[in-house]
Amino acid sequence: MVVERSERRCLLCMKRFTGRTFLCRECSDRYRGQEVPFELRQRFYQELDFEFPDRSNTYDVYNRPEALLTALLRLPRHVAILEVGAGGGFLLAELADAGFTDLTGSDITETAVGEIARRAPDADVVLADAEHLSFLPETFDVVISSDVIEHLPDVDAHFAGVARILRTGGLYFIKTPNRVAAEAYYRLRGLHDSYFWHPSMFTAGELSEALASHGLEMRALKPPRITEAQIVKLPGGSALRPLLARAPMERVPTSVRPHLEIVARKARQR
Repeated sequence: MVVERSERRCLLCMKRFTGRTFLCRECSDRYRGQEVPFELRQRFYQELDFEFPDRSNTYDVYNRPEALLTALLRLPRHVAILEVGAGGGFLLAELADAGFTDLTGSDITETAVGEIARRAPDADVVLADAEHLSFLPETFDVVISSDVIEHLPDVDAHFAGVARILRTGGLYFIKTPNRVAAEAYYRLRGLHDSYFWHPSMFTAGELSEALASHGLEMRALKPPRITEAQIVKLPGGSALRPLLARAPMERVPTSVRPHLEIVARKARQR
């Protein structure tokens, strides 16, 4: 999600200010270094949908997971799939159109859940926190989190939950910002509240280690191009935009890509 500098309201206290952050400086300072309750995070993302519907992932596709989708379309159509943080249900709708029949989507806001149900009417839809996946053990063959894990304060709890609900040999597909590139951009743009909405970011090596600790063996996929959301982060009218839109990202080393797309397999029990 990308928003240019403008007058807006803080998504927590509703105070009006001018900037490009989602929180005013006071709220940003208030919650820094503290555990953010689930209800507060839930309200933040609900307000984000209301305040920025033209740039919200609930209402349109700005970060399409091209490499994940290519790999997913190679799978048998009967596999049981859960998409965590499914946003507006766009990926689930594409999978349904491709013939997948056992689909479940979850998100933490009523706005997103309503859009998932509308856009992917044959999928099961659950209002749920990605940190606490309450499904039965070994329920799914595939779990997907596209632009989700960076939003989770306790991402380790999420990984543990994914490992629990995946069947042995099951696949976990992830799209997430590359920490090195993302942190540099946040500093450059003065996004002092980035810790609030992106508390858990990884390099490829860090992500591999985190997943391995839960028995998930990772390999990187090769995204064909950068996403629309990444293109519009460039200065308005930049001549680089059309050039980068065509740039072949699969040739760029994983360590310096703006985002990571990976698949991890739940290791077979020894």
